[in-house]
Amino acid sequence: MESLFESSPTTLNAARLAEKIENAFKRYKVNMEITHRWSASDRAIFEVKLKGETRETQLLARLSDVQLRLKLPLFQSFKKDYTIYIVASDREIVYDHLPQIFYSSQYMDACKKMFLPYVVGFDAVGRLIIVDLSKLPHLLIAGATNSGKTVGVQVLITGIIQSKQPSRVNLILVDVGAADLLPFERVPHLSCPVIRDRNRACQALEKLRTEMERRIAIQSSDIESFKKLPRLVLVIDEFPALFVGVEDRKLVRLMADAVSALLQRGRHAKIHVVLAAQNPTMQNMKVDLGNITGRIAFKCAKKNFSETILGESGAEKLLGKGDLYLKSPEFSGLKRIQGTYITSSELNWVILNIRQFTRYHLRDKYRIKFSENSSRDLGNELAANRIADSKPSKQDADRRMFAQIMIWALGQNEISCNAVMKAFGYGWNRASDFIDRLYAVGIVGELDAKLPRKVIPQTVDEMSDKIKQFLQNCGYSEDMLAEAIRNRESG
Repeated sequence: MESLFESSPTTLNAARLAEKIENAFKRYKVNMEITHRWSASDRAIFEVKLKGETRETQLLARLSDVQLRLKLPLFQSFKKDYTIYIVASDREIVYDHLPQIFYSSQYMDACKKMFLPYVVGFDAVGRLIIVDLSKLPHLLIAGATNSGKTVGVQVLITGIIQSKQPSRVNLILVDVGAADLLPFERVPHLSCPVIRDRNRACQALEKLRTEMERRIAIQSSDIESFKKLPRLVLVIDEFPALFVGVEDRKLVRLMADAVSALLQRGRHAKIHVVLAAQNPTMQNMKVDLGNITGRIAFKCAKKNFSETILGESGAEKLLGKGDLYLKSPEFSGLKRIQGTYITSSELNWVILNIRQFTRYHLRDKYRIKFSENSSRDLGNELAANRIADSKPSKQDADRRMFAQIMIWALGQNEISCNAVMKAFGYGWNRASDFIDRLYAVGIVGELDAKLPRKVIPQTVDEMSDKIKQFLQNCGYSEDMLAEAIRNRESG
């Protein structure tokens, strides 16, 4: 456990702190003792042993209460090899700001290995956490006012433009809310000026959708040209605000559909989407969040906001000021992190340096140009273009629906017509037709009297190459298939 700490003189009184923690838990009827402790200059790790009938859930439920009671700036738990540990400190902890981190060896090494490095922050024992946005491949960031969400978004963008040239990554920034992205107005990585109105946002989304289809076609025909294309990162700050006050339902639907398409298939075209929101709900987000595997929750105002972001509660109990939960395929469960911080003056200084020393040419960039149509005219124009681009729309819709049902089926142990009807709202004949098609491609077994049909594939390898290719063409990777099957096993 000593390896978790950098070597430094110990000034924290760990023994006294351990005694306070034990007594505080006893006040809440949690019977525990601290059996071992390790100290650094600013924090200590305590090994915890539960006593009597006390369960782990009881201890975890009282963590926030103990932290508030003892007024501890740092108080977190984690498990290692089935053992519970608590990291605690009774003094303010000073973390490096983002500009300082840029000069660290860990950050420089990450930049060499990652396409889109994001310096999330520091874990409980003080280790720097850096993730690659390209592997998430999309991200949802949310939290209440003054929770640290805005700084988190600024840190993400700053890290990308600091580490990569415009020939490697271009940005499309949409900010119709609080104007928090305006400091990036003049960075050379932008495909267009920071978007501040919904008409331009809608145009940009449709153009990105078209670019995605173009890139996917290039990938299948000219892989070397595809490799040279820059990654595109779309950041939409205060995403629900994009739809507030928009009376044209056609425009709302076009924007939501475009974002959904980018979330579903963007990773295949080197396009990554970052959505930020204060108080996200399934209703105000307007899109299916299932394709966003990277989630960051800062302190939330309500429990249901945490459930929307993370799929579970807990973020409503965070402390604010950059305290966050990270949910990522890279980590098992939620990882609690103190988010990286950058002041306004530091941000301006970094951006100034980037503008001075970044090398770029117009040919390196994916550029977006706008028309000046009115909202209604624009909605009609884009809708007409979308219809024209999707000619045989009925066939394509059927293929996408069949793919969606197939992914759903892979997450079940057995299915029936009634189950399909309930899950997708179809009538008996339509549901029966889809089940027959699932049987024809080997996803479900034969009908046994009136019993549900067994779902056959137990691994991705048991599925035919033809079916895997079909699903890939519909935006579902093999990793997504494997995840569906794993969910079935765990369920």
